[in-house]
This record gives sequence, structure tokens and C-alpha cells, in this order.
Amino acid sequence: MSFTFRIEDDRTAEVIKKTHEAILDGLDAAGVQAVSIATVEIQKEPQRVDTGLLKNSIAYAVVGKSAIPSTYSADEPDKDGVVHEGSYSGTAPDEGEDKPYVMIGTNVEYAMYVHEGTSRMKANRFLKKAIEENKEELLQIVAKELRNV
Repeated sequence: MSFTFRIEDDRTAEVIKKTHEAILDGLDAAGVQAVSIATVEIQKEPQRVDTGLLKNSIAYAVVGKSAIPSTYSADEPDKDGVVHEGSYSGTAPDEGEDKPYVMIGTNVEYAMYVHEGTSRMKANRFLKKAIEENKEELLQIVAKELRNV
């Protein structure tokens, strides 16, 4: 016994496109959540929030897209009365459509010292905690988008 199938209406390209869009939407939503978590983590012990510049600079970018937020500023002036501001430019590097990803981070120059610590300051790994301790939740956010395809 043999069977023969003939595809009358091939929608493979449409399914691939919608799946890719769902992955990018999921990564976008996961980025929002990761930034939210990192913003809370940086305010935990050992707390390193003085003006709020670093906290407000935490951003995400989905492959090929600009960082969100694109600009940020401190909540409070520094000891000299200056309210610092910053911005992001460009897009997350495009590794190709088959390798979508989301980047979470900050471009504030002293962020590495806060995150990793120094000989005089204990580390506050707010970015690492946001990702590693919430990996399952972030994956579920992406999976939810894929279920909607």
C-alpha cells in the first residue's frame, strides 16, 4: 500500500516567518522582564544606588534593533549638583536570522566595578542574577510567544 500527497497551498514560508517574528517578540518581552529584574537586583545588598544613573541605564536590545531605553538619566544630582544623562546608539549586532538573541546590559563606565566588585567593594552581580536566577521564567516568556503562532 502506498500513499501520495500533493501540497496545494504551501505555507511553509509563512510559518517560518511567523515563527521568527514570535521568537523576536518573545525575546523583546524577555528583555523587558530581565531589565525589570536587574533594576530590582541592583537595589539589593550590597546596594550601589546613589544617583540612579546606573539603575536607569540598564537596557536590552534584540538582535538588529536599538536598545530600549535609548536614553536615560540619573534620578538625583551627584555631589556637585550635576544630573548625569546617557544614551545608546546603533543596534545589537545581527548574527543572522537563524541566531536571534537579546542583549541585556549597561554602558555606564563604572558598571563593571559595581557588578564585579573591587578590592574595596563587594560585587553586586545584578545582571548575572537577573539572567541566571530567572532563566526559566525568561525562557517561558519566549515559549509563550511561540505557542501563539
